[in-house]
Amino acid sequence: MSDADDTFAKATDSLIALYRSIERSTLDLPLVSFMPSLIVMWAVLRFYFFLFVGLFLIIPVNLVILIRNMFPGHWKYRPFFLHHLYYCWTWIWRGEAPTVPLILVRPLLTIFMKGHFERRLRRLRLEVLDSDLSDATRSALLGRLDASIDRWKAPRFAGAFYTVVLPAVIALPTWYKQFVDFMLGIGMPTEAVANFVSEQLSPDTLLILGLYIPAYLLVFLVTASLAKRGIFLGGNRDRICFPGEQEGAGIYYSKEKEILDSVGLRVREAPIDLWLLAISLALSSLMSLLSWKHMQPLYADQEILESQMLIQGITQATIWGLFLALLFVAAVRRRRTGRL
Repeated sequence: MSDADDTFAKATDSLIALYRSIERSTLDLPLVSFMPSLIVMWAVLRFYFFLFVGLFLIIPVNLVILIRNMFPGHWKYRPFFLHHLYYCWTWIWRGEAPTVPLILVRPLLTIFMKGHFERRLRRLRLEVLDSDLSDATRSALLGRLDASIDRWKAPRFAGAFYTVVLPAVIALPTWYKQFVDFMLGIGMPTEAVANFVSEQLSPDTLLILGLYIPAYLLVFLVTASLAKRGIFLGGNRDRICFPGEQEGAGIYYSKEKEILDSVGLRVREAPIDLWLLAISLALSSLMSLLSWKHMQPLYADQEILESQMLIQGITQATIWGLFLALLFVAAVRRRRTGRL
């Protein structure tokens, strides 16, 4: 074998072995896990507790510690809730998405993981086709890569969209008509049905309900994406949904990069979690606008309405601006830290 043949053969074997090792590490994960939600809830309760305690005690307690440290010996200062804020900032500074995991669904994690494997293997396959290798080596490597790609072929979201989501959206008018017919069939007066449909099932209400469905689905997708990053970073199995706790470029990310660099490949991971959060921000903005449109009739006084609109507008603009800034910082830091 030539040097190029030997290099590509070793890279192919090492990459497939690496992916098998990653896959084996996820086989004993539960099908559905609520542990990330419990961890987040406990952290939030601790933060609020130390926040209220710290607002009253952080100055007097640390003043006493300051006076004590003027004499021989040293006492540690009490930051109370500040280390929680430092944890959040460290999470963002390491390039992770400004969000928290909630419910882990292993099949979704498997889809993200297989998609990663398949993209890298297909990129390596193209490199094998374009490289100056012997016919026997190229044929053998293509056979191994094709078998691995077929093994880790991820389901296509487009297929799920056209076979599940789109037919469900098309069937909504039919379900709506069946629901109205059912209400009339059980003896409800026509006028009452008309009032219910006009007030409770208006087009804006149905649109808001339709936006809530993908918003809830994004929770599962974002958690699966965070877990996939936690696995590639080599974090603790019980904390794979918290990739921001892991320092450095990650164990498996570094090994993968080293293998692909040996054959001259430079690849980067698509920031799917950041994209999902941006979509979630857009959906939440649209839902806020539609919800506010429904609340306007509740305010008969125009001055109260204008003041409420001003307060809500400033609050929403502040939250969205902060969220976009954190997304930008995470995206920039992810490229610089090499956690791809």
